[in-house]
Amino acid sequence: MTEIKSEYIKILKEENSLLNEVIYLQQDLRKAVNEKDWTVLMSVISSVNLKMDKFNQLDERREELALQSDSEDSTINNLLSEVRGKLVRTRTENKALGDYINITRNFVQGIIDSALPQSRAKVYSRKGTIVQNQPHSVVLNQLF
Repeated sequence: MTEIKSEYIKILKEENSLLNEVIYLQQDLRKAVNEKDWTVLMSVISSVNLKMDKFNQLDERREELALQSDSEDSTINNLLSEVRGKLVRTRTENKALGDYINITRNFVQGIIDSALPQSRAKVYSRKGTIVQNQPHSVVLNQLF
């Protein structure tokens, strides 16, 4: 039973360490998005994905051990609450970044739609034929 407990604690510490690294990488991710540095962004995303894959493997093993271990241990409970808190923090950061990207994308799409109305998606009539958007002409009837 003590070897299960020690392995459980070891896994929780590894998960905690991985989440610390992911939180650090999320700061780099936000910075890369704000600075529009796409090469750094792709590098950071792949690093985060690798770390989270490792975290998921550890978490599966931790769940197996959780069924076998005594959940009344204060060390385990403290580590588990710390890991869960960091998971909430990473999810919140991901959601905030996703919201920022969606807002920015919608803003840019609105500008493109206004500036280039012919680039909008195709519109179909009731009969299934494509209705072409008519170009908007600007007519000036004043001389300067």
